Amino acid sequence: MTAPTPEPYVLNNSLEITMQSIIQILKLNEARTGEKNGRKWEMQDAECLLLNEDGTVNQVGVLMLPKDLMGKVQPGTFMGTFALRADTSREGQRRINAILTGLNPIPPAKPAAAPAGRTAA
Repeated sequence: MTAPTPEPYVLNNSLEITMQSIIQILKLNEARTGEKNGRKWEMQDAECLLLNEDGTVNQVGVLMLPKDLMGKVQPGTFMGTFALRADTSREGQRRINAILTGLNPIPPAKPAAAPAGRTAA
């Protein structure tokens, strides 16, 4: 019996410049909340691998999840979609950053079938 394919996580926004990367989410960190300069905030990030097309590890890092995906994402391998956006917060100083806009699950590779006429030993 195969597990059902999870639904993609997609944010509905109007960001237009997009790019994609293969991401493996290993662990979701606990969501954090706080207050700074009289404004409440909440955030959640995930421990991730950025993978090359052949599945080898390119980089290891932490990915900030958008608020709309907090509590909805599970560990797994995804095609992550990103858009470019200027950070207009005081601390952001209008720096352009890649913002996660969607995660489409990549199903695990199926093992190759044994050649016809051969049986397992």
